[in-house]
Amino acid sequence: MLQKYWSPITFTLLWIVLVATAIYTRPALPVDETRYLAVAWEMWLRGDYIVPHLNGETYSHKPPLLFWLMNLGWAIFGVNDWWPPMVAPLFALACLFLTRAMAQKLWPEEKLIADLSPIILLGAVFWTIFTTVTMFDMLVAACTLWGLLGLLMVWRDGDSKGWWHLALAIGFGVLAKGPVILLQILPIALLLPLWDVERRIENRKKWYRNILLSVLGGAVIGLSWAIPAGIMGGEEYRNAIFWGQTAGRVVKSFAHARPWWWYLAVIGPLLLPWVIWPTLWKAAWAGGKKLLAESQVRFCLLWFIPIFIAFSLISGKQLHYLLPIFPAFAFVLARLLVKEEIAVSRVDRLLPAGFVIVLGLAVMTAPHLGLRKFPDWATDLPTAWFILPIGLALYVIVRPLKTQCGAILSLTSMMTGLVVAIHMLFAPYLGSAFNLRGLSVELKKMQDAGYDVAFVAKYHGTFQYLGRLEKPIAELSTERGHPMMEWLHAHPRSKVITLWKQPAPDHPAVDYVQNFRGNNMIVFDVAKLKGDYDLLNRRGKLK
Repeated sequence: MLQKYWSPITFTLLWIVLVATAIYTRPALPVDETRYLAVAWEMWLRGDYIVPHLNGETYSHKPPLLFWLMNLGWAIFGVNDWWPPMVAPLFALACLFLTRAMAQKLWPEEKLIADLSPIILLGAVFWTIFTTVTMFDMLVAACTLWGLLGLLMVWRDGDSKGWWHLALAIGFGVLAKGPVILLQILPIALLLPLWDVERRIENRKKWYRNILLSVLGGAVIGLSWAIPAGIMGGEEYRNAIFWGQTAGRVVKSFAHARPWWWYLAVIGPLLLPWVIWPTLWKAAWAGGKKLLAESQVRFCLLWFIPIFIAFSLISGKQLHYLLPIFPAFAFVLARLLVKEEIAVSRVDRLLPAGFVIVLGLAVMTAPHLGLRKFPDWATDLPTAWFILPIGLALYVIVRPLKTQCGAILSLTSMMTGLVVAIHMLFAPYLGSAFNLRGLSVELKKMQDAGYDVAFVAKYHGTFQYLGRLEKPIAELSTERGHPMMEWLHAHPRSKVITLWKQPAPDHPAVDYVQNFRGNNMIVFDVAKLKGDYDLLNRRGKLK
């Protein structure tokens, strides 16, 4: 029994190691993770599960699925800190199981491809790291794989239940991150004539009709939330969720704008160590043009390439937008290694393992080289943790392996060790420079004591969940025309948070100082400032 299920047991154990390490070592990171926690917390406080809010205002940037799931866990286990960082990683684990299920449909006669694909996926360094991060893209990836599994159920077995899977996947994908799920699923579904070499789908009009019906079914699921939310949230919120966010990113990005070639420049490092493993390139050379004659390989290529191009043409780019297409790479690599007879080579493992060894030695020696621009905080990091990936890399080289399966397991374990070491390395720095729980708890005490609290800058809800705040924080600006002075005069019994690059001043108005990324977050008591409001702005006098 254990031998039959060695693959899911292996990748689940590796997943547990990664997630447990991340939860133990890493605080909720501003501004993204703390913002999403704040939205979920405000949903919990308000009991409003239709319209998300952030700091008292409607939050239109993301649909509610992630926030619903955080609230579901709190409803079952009570409000706690361990459940929210588990939600996205659970979807990452689901992705591994869905990857295995898809490979079983693509290559039912090759069980080893199904066993290796999720392990290869987990071994890709960017996927390994993002397995532990609280963001929406793992939810989108899981919905994408679920929908494509539905397509393969229809293609391989003629199973009409696959269309229900596709509709549900689209619907929950919309609830996870909006209509981007259609970009992830529809291209490969519409390109059926280019990848169905065997013509398993004879009635293609029926195929496309059912795709349309599935999209409509998914739209019904998404609109069952969006329509009530648009009505309850008001006109501005309604316009944002139905048009503003998606159109803005596609046409003229207002966030994360980068040149069209940016993904081409970064995709290689994201797929380490596989792209520097010579065995992969030998297998690809051996496969040659015959690979393109296989429906399964075409499916993977026509899934990966059009979406990669589409995201390259969209102005708003982030690395994690590519996560849903990573399994396509894992499928092709698994197929190459299983079907192409490439000899197991210790020499081939030297390059990826040597890369990790060199990286580990560089990290361990860098604090002792007296480098000019080396940050002070980095000199005291526990670099000894990199003995772990270095040891695993040496094991990869020295161990006599008889199969490519053993090589893949060893390399994935090595990358898991590397990511664990990275977490342990940065744990002290993240705890001192990014953990804002202490300040957040103090702000809660101040609000409970009747003080109004304001923040001088754009406020992303950073303190709301960490301090379990029940009141919003006012957002102040030092820009000309902002009524900051009016707010200060109207709220004499208040506390104001501002960020200084300089050391905190020796002033009786300073109530609390928190280190944040080498700067100082300072809480000033407005009454004790006695009109010296320029202390709230380190860039000059207040206008």
